[in-house]
Formats: sequence, structure tokens, C-alpha cells
Amino acid sequence: MGDHNSGDHQRRRIVRRWPLIVAGVIVAACVGFAVAWVAHPSGTTASSPPSSTSSTAVPVTATIKVACQDNSGDAARMQQAINGSPAGSAIEFEGGTCLLTKGLTLPGDRTYTGGSTTGTVLKQDGSAAYVLASTSYVDSNTTTGDPLAIRDLTIDCAGTGNTDGIILLNWQVDVEHVDLNNCWNGIVDTNTGANGHAISNTSVNSRFLNNFISGSGQYGFQVVDSGNSVTDGFLDNNQIADSGADAVHMANAEGWDISGNHLYGVKQDALNLSRIYGTTISGNYVEDFGDKQNSGTWYGLVANAQDGLGSTIVGNKIFNVDGQGGATYVYLAITGANSGTGYAAVTGNTIQGGGPGGVGLSFSGGGNVLKVTASGNNVTGVATKTRSGSGATVTGGS
Repeated sequence: MGDHNSGDHQRRRIVRRWPLIVAGVIVAACVGFAVAWVAHPSGTTASSPPSSTSSTAVPVTATIKVACQDNSGDAARMQQAINGSPAGSAIEFEGGTCLLTKGLTLPGDRTYTGGSTTGTVLKQDGSAAYVLASTSYVDSNTTTGDPLAIRDLTIDCAGTGNTDGIILLNWQVDVEHVDLNNCWNGIVDTNTGANGHAISNTSVNSRFLNNFISGSGQYGFQVVDSGNSVTDGFLDNNQIADSGADAVHMANAEGWDISGNHLYGVKQDALNLSRIYGTTISGNYVEDFGDKQNSGTWYGLVANAQDGLGSTIVGNKIFNVDGQGGATYVYLAITGANSGTGYAAVTGNTIQGGGPGGVGLSFSGGGNVLKVTASGNNVTGVATKTRSGSGATVTGGS
């Protein structure tokens, strides 16, 4: 899955700093010049910018409103308004249903919002690879895109084909209070453009908060990372229901905070996390996983560790009262370290099995070394409470 090295973190620190310098120059310019957007497409309106808040991903310089008309012209009108908007705009899709015959592409340095989470519905009405995708992904940029925010709307995919709800190749993304229904993957945070080529820098510090993702054909939330780019994000307080494969599938979980999520109706693994390193996994509620499967091995939480900084897995509730079939169920597992020595503290988790068999806690170095502190876990209803494999050392801590 790729090894961690100090060069990746050095690059990440550099990438984090230069956008702040650029942002400072932009703010200084805005203080000296009043900007008004007066030329706007038919069917849209421009108004004075609202006050900036601490949760705004980018400073708002103009608000552009686009009415949803529930007809085949919606997609073209919306894209025209987006393309004509200046950096710093808030594009508001007003209440009702926007019928999208094709997906919308979103430039960075903008905020995209609906009237309310369930009051504005972006409904797929034609073949598309996505409903919303960042321009940096669609254009396959060689570096990550600028910050953007998506808030307070619903995305209804058609439930057929491989249409993703949201695909983003940007750093410092903010996606909040969005409902996504019946997409192939609900939300994808990626380092790889539409042409299959990865970016050359990092794409960090994104936040995915308080979203409801249901009926995904594959993954509810996915991180695609062929390098070591998509790190240090937040996946917190989301509800992810009825995923066809994994509820959360992350090719790189380094530095992420994955907390307070409620996962249920999961056909395969609830939390599948590669490359944990300084990762926090806490307070998640897994109702079931491997739902009604009669073969294979399925996990409530499964991870592999990178060499170096340890991760914490604390206070999660992992159950399978209604979902268990005849397959093998492992409730919490670290299956290996990808090189050197991996570290983790596994404390205060509550695990309750839903039938005969099953493993509560499972640890293995996978050919390398894994050092785990495990204490205060409440494990019941399984045949094997703790299993240690090759290369794993499990202690009660100090």
C-alpha cells in the first residue's frame, strides 16, 4: 500500500503554507478594491456577499443564485452560471429539483450551496460519470485544485450504472449537510484525475461532516490515493447506510480523524482503512457488516499500519446483531504493518457478536512488526475474544 517517508511530510508542510501566502495576498487586494459582479447569465441573479463565517472554505465576494426549474435546461443554466462566476463566489442552487441531464463541474475557490439539505435536490436525469466533480478532477490537473465547499443540498443519483455523487481532487475541501442517494460511490476524495494520472503534490486537510449517504452501489465514502497525497482529513459525524460493498473505504488513512460516524446495512466491511499513521478512529457506531453474507471474511473495522507514528482506535461500538450470515466475522482487526514497525492503541471499544463464531480483536504484523496496546475493551458474543498472529505483540499498556 506504499510506505511513509519523511519527504512526504516535508512536501505536505510546504503545500500547506503556500496557499496561505496566496490567500493573504488575495485578502489584501480585496481590502483595497470593491468588487461587484454585474454580468450574469439569464436565469441567475447576483447579490451582495453575505458575511464570512469561520466555516466558509473560501472568502465570499459575490452570491449568485440559480433557480431549479425541474426541466432539461437546468444543467446547462447551472453550468453557465458556475463558469461565469468569479473566484470567491457563493453559487446558490435555489429550492426545488434541478434536473441534471449531465454532471456539473466545479471550479475551486467557490462555495456551492442549496437552500436547505432536503429542499434543494440535484437529480440525475441522464448518463453521467458523476453528478458533481471538481474541475481539477475533470481536467486531470497535475496538482491539486483550490479549496471549495459544498453544503446544504441533496444529490439523487439514478441508481443505475457507475455514477458517483461527488468526486473531488482539491485540498481543504468542506462538504457538509449533504444527502447522497443511490450513487455508485457517494463521495470520492482522490489524488487521481479522470485520465487516471495522479497529481504530483499533496491534497490535504479536507473535511466531510454531517452528511447522510445511502444506497451506494459500491462505497459510501472513498479515498483514492496511489501515492501519499490524500491525508490529514476529517470524516466525522456522518451517517452511511446500505452500501453495496464497504461503507468507508480509504486507500490512505494517514493523519485522518474518523470519528462519530454511524454505519449500517453494510454488505462487506464497515470501515476499511489502509495505511493508518497518526490516525484517530473514535466513537464510530457500526450496527452491522457483512450483511447476510454466507461466505468470505468480513470486518467491522479493518486496518493496516504504516511504519512509524502510532494510531488510536478508541471508544468504537461494533455490533452485528441483525446482519450476520454464515460467513466469518472479525469485529476489529489490524492485519499487518506495511513495513518496519506499526503501532496502535486499541482501548475502550465495545464489541458484541451476533451469532456463533466470530473474532472480537485480531492483530497481525503481516510479515513485519506490529505493537499494540489493547485495554478496556468489552468483547462479548464471539468465539474468540482476541487473536494474535505473526509479528504482533499485544500488551495491556503502562
